[in-house]
Amino acid sequence: MSNSLEIFEIPIPEHPELDTPDVSIFKANLTKQILFLLEKDPTSLWNGLYRIDVAENKVKEIFSGIPDSSEVAHKLCALILERLIQKMQFRRKYSSCSDESL
Repeated sequence: MSNSLEIFEIPIPEHPELDTPDVSIFKANLTKQILFLLEKDPTSLWNGLYRIDVAENKVKEIFSGIPDSSEVAHKLCALILERLIQKMQFRRKYSSCSDESL
């Protein structure tokens, strides 16, 4: 699996840090998929969050503080997007460093 969100079956926009229609569609689809997994297959959701490497303490904080599952889905979506952006920034930073040393 080359794509971190392959478990959620949603394509990742190329530049998720930008506020574009693609990102809005991505957020809506991801939130819908998270809500579905919350209700039907929470184990797959937890496995996906682990694979994406979302901070476990933040996830537990969301689950303990918010009773509404749709609000939980929105908060988890924000955490996932934040983590994906971090990963992309790290890749860009370190891939450019390694390119310069060649």
